[in-house]
Amino acid sequence: MTISKQISVVLILFVCISSIGQKCKNSSKGMRKANKHFTEEKIIKATKPKALFSKFSQAASANFVKSSENYYLSLVLVREMGRRINILVDNPLVIQFENDHIETLYPDRTLLGKFTLPVTTEINRPFYKVSQKQLELFAQHRIAHVKVYFSSDKTIGEDKFGTDDSGTFFDYGIRNENLRSSLMEPAKCIAQ
Repeated sequence: MTISKQISVVLILFVCISSIGQKCKNSSKGMRKANKHFTEEKIIKATKPKALFSKFSQAASANFVKSSENYYLSLVLVREMGRRINILVDNPLVIQFENDHIETLYPDRTLLGKFTLPVTTEINRPFYKVSQKQLELFAQHRIAHVKVYFSSDKTIGEDKFGTDDSGTFFDYGIRNENLRSSLMEPAKCIAQ
């Protein structure tokens, strides 16, 4: 092999290795937001947020956070229409993976919804505790369905709203192929 071919091979390998490392960059903004939320735990790593769903006047992105003791899924739920919802400590997040396996996550604390500008936009930012086993599921399987349970003192009259034995929820089937796999790489990265 000539020297120019050897250099080319080395450069290609360097570019490949560099691009792999870039997928797992730590998010300083995610760490700042998590550190504001957690006062009793030291946040050591956070992935960049990835879109999870976008349905009409509602959207969500999520990222993973690692503290010195635990893993968390941070969900940023944005809603239009000016109806405040609260995520209580006993309001689960139910994730159904493509293999039909279902995992239930619970927020670390109660969070009241907050309005942003314009005042018709509401945002919730709960952190759901994730076990090592659950993190492995996120890394290995695509997401097919999400139910976000919440509490509200007003009647919610939207299409994706429902109730069951666990409470009131928004229901999202994730049909977009890219969004189904959007949390796989961040789950792999946070576990490293």
